[in-house]
This record gives sequence, C-alpha cells and structure tokens, in this order.
Amino acid sequence: MSTKGLWHYIRSKEFWNQVKVMLAIFFAFIFASSILLHCYTRQNSYVEVPNFNKLTLRQSLELAEDNNLRIEVIDSVFSLDLLPGTVVEQDPKAGTKVKKNRRILLIVNATMPQKVSLPNIEGVSLRQAVAMLEADGLMVGKISYSPDIATHIVLACKWKGKKIRPGDMIYKGSFVDLTLGNAGSLKNVIVPDLKGLTLREARKQLTLSYLNTGKVYYAKTVENALDSLNSIVFKQKPAAAENSTLPMGSSVDLWLTVNKDKDAQ
Repeated sequence: MSTKGLWHYIRSKEFWNQVKVMLAIFFAFIFASSILLHCYTRQNSYVEVPNFNKLTLRQSLELAEDNNLRIEVIDSVFSLDLLPGTVVEQDPKAGTKVKKNRRILLIVNATMPQKVSLPNIEGVSLRQAVAMLEADGLMVGKISYSPDIATHIVLACKWKGKKIRPGDMIYKGSFVDLTLGNAGSLKNVIVPDLKGLTLREARKQLTLSYLNTGKVYYAKTVENALDSLNSIVFKQKPAAAENSTLPMGSSVDLWLTVNKDKDAQ
C-alpha cells in the first residue's frame, strides 16, 4: 500500500471504527481484570471466625493460629456448667467474616471460683433457700431434719462440716448443707423420676422433693470431666415407680451416662 493509500485509510471511518472497537476491548479487559483481582484479594483477606466456645485457652490459641487470627482474654467469670479455663463468650461471634490477623476477644471460665457471702436463709422455706443460694452461685448439699415446729424451715447451715452464718465467705459453686425443722415423725415423700436429667438438675429435683443425692456412678461412656458435665441420669435407686415413697431426708443413688440410650453404656 502506498503512502497516499495508507494515509487515506487512516483518515477513513472504517479505520477509526476498528480503533474504537480495539480500545473498547482493551478497557473492558482492564476493567474485568481489576474486578477479578479485587474479588480475589478481598476473598483471601477475610476469614470466618471459628467457634471457640467451651475450648481451653490452648485449644483456642491453636485454632486461632490455624485461621490467621489472634485471641485476647479480656475477662473471666465462673460457671458451674463449664470446665475451668474454657471459653464462655467470644467477640466477634462464630461465623462472622473478619480480616486476617483480627483480634478475637474471649471471656473464659475462671480456674478458681471467687468467694461469695452466704445469704441469710435461716428462717426461710427450703424452696426459698434453694432460690436464694442459686442466685449467689451456691447449691444445696445434704438436707437433714431436727425437731422443731417450723417444718421445712431452714434452722442452720453447714459448709464442709462446719456451721456457717449469714455473711460468711465461701467459694462460689459450693454445696451448703441445710438443717430443716420438722414437727413430729418424718413423713414419706414421692420419689421423683430423674431419668434424662443432668446431675445438677437431678440434685435440685431431689432437694425440692425433701430427699438427698446418694452415691453417683458413671458409665464407661463418661471418660473425662467434660463428659461428666454432659452426662445424664439413666438409672436411679430406688426407681420412681408408681406410689414409690421414701422418708424425708433419705438418699437416692444415681447412674449417669453421656448417652440417653442406657444400652449404650
């Protein structure tokens, strides 16, 4: 093509139409590439927060490292339903999308329970005493009876075999033994059905039925402390048969397993 012909072609509409098409393709490619690159880098800069609930601090550190996150313990509480030193709460919550290297704030269950003062439960009913003790993180241990006209009213409290008074400091989560009044002979009470309850729930049910928790046996499925927290009653003695009764203050033995099916023991 001669110089004159080339110049004529460059000035033609056909040439500039082709240039426009090529520029459009070029910018479209650049735009698409930037979008894809942005999505790729964004996707790889965010991670999903795992669930640290009930993990130990060591397990939490390992899990955080595996997910390119950092953890920081900001507080501790005391819960009877969790093992000491395990995570109670986390922020952000599990499943939240966060940037890599983000700090995850944890609240853990205290390894040593704090002390609380014994509430003034002398002179109140057993049911009221249970509620008041629970409000302060305490539980009823053994109940016994002493002759008194104030039937089922708390006369005295003991902790670790020693008499304690309202205001005395004891560890949160402790069992407080109660002496109740009883006018006359001990009456018989119905044995409650405890199957399917946790040990803590069974203890409370027995207490409110004016009975005590006897020996506690664990099936082979209960292999560690966490299993014991999650175990449930699958057998009791005496059984909760129709019209089954015991004198007030009697004990009921319990058998626990991590499986609801007693055949899985």
